[in-house]
Amino acid sequence: MENKNENGSEEVKKYRDKVNEIKERKDNDPLMFFLGIILLGVGLFMLSKRVLVSSSWYTWRMGNINLSSGLVTVPLIIGIIWYFFNTKSIIAKIIIVLGIVFIVATIIMSIRIYFIPTLLYEYILIIGMAAAGSGLLLRTLFRNKK
Repeated sequence: MENKNENGSEEVKKYRDKVNEIKERKDNDPLMFFLGIILLGVGLFMLSKRVLVSSSWYTWRMGNINLSSGLVTVPLIIGIIWYFFNTKSIIAKIIIVLGIVFIVATIIMSIRIYFIPTLLYEYILIIGMAAAGSGLLLRTLFRNKK
């Protein structure tokens, strides 16, 4: 009887050792990495399906003056004219860059983003998948490699 107990406890000890060895091995890093990418991708995809993006006419406010969004092209036009008149002018290049920055800023500021109503279950699922995927990715990317 005692012989069977000793053999049983030895088998349990061997099994525990194998489990600990598997836990200590980092062979599953590629699996965790791809699982993280999939979870993050699905979570962000589901989130993007719940977001409504629209744009509207935008005006710049400078004190009491409202400038329409079309007027932000004026510095770009002036900069291009000045550049072709004097190609060595650094101020013309700065005005061109500022004109492009103003145009991009106006486009971005005219965008309105709305989160459409969704069920709490779906919201928790979306955020949970994105968070779990991010956690797995960060775990595999920033793991201490000994």
